[in-house]
Amino acid sequence: MKKVRNYDINNELLKKYELAAIANAEEILNDAKALLARKSYARSYFLSVASIEETGKAFMAFSSRGRNLSNDGLKKKLQKMFEDHPQKIIYAFYSWIFASSKIEEIKKSALNAVDIITHLQSGREASMYVDAYPDGSIRIPSKEARPVAAIDLVKIAENCLHHTKEYVKSNLPKSTSSFDDKLLCIRIEKLQEMYKRKDFWEFFLARLKTDASNFNYSKAVVTYYDAYFCKKKLFSTKKTNK
Repeated sequence: MKKVRNYDINNELLKKYELAAIANAEEILNDAKALLARKSYARSYFLSVASIEETGKAFMAFSSRGRNLSNDGLKKKLQKMFEDHPQKIIYAFYSWIFASSKIEEIKKSALNAVDIITHLQSGREASMYVDAYPDGSIRIPSKEARPVAAIDLVKIAENCLHHTKEYVKSNLPKSTSSFDDKLLCIRIEKLQEMYKRKDFWEFFLARLKTDASNFNYSKAVVTYYDAYFCKKKLFSTKKTNK
């Protein structure tokens, strides 16, 4: 079914969207916990991912209130972002990563998030849908899901939701920069391809380590996109050659 996008994005709608997404994330998380208690690990895992995505949408809505909402092109990009799985997952971890002011704690949170995000992009589908492998075998969700993975993911979803709720309660949306607006103009397919690259996350963590107090997510993504991804270069190669 085709998504309906004929709604106007404004500050009032974004505030309602943020509150509704947080409430829904909490409800879905409670369902995931109930399924976990019944040892329905695959379904619990899937719902935990769904809760994380709703948390990400809440933070997207919150942070988008600082954007130039008189720009129609930008608003269309925001609408598409609300439907993009990798983007939603990444936004869900933002508040958790920066919950501390200490560089080592931020770095540890970022490293954990990078690892989790990479696995969630493939684990989401495997936890819910039957599929076929090239060798002719069949993927069955109930046999794919590991109990420990479901247990850990419920805790991760809890942390994402907790830190996002605390962040939006204690902060005001920040006014956007040229990097923020340019990030929205990059095609989602290109971002998805870039986010799958280990080299991108190595660059991301290097930037985080050297500039934690003034770290800007959009600036880091756009800089890598322009300097490495579009030019088909590797940051890790540059780092090794130093």
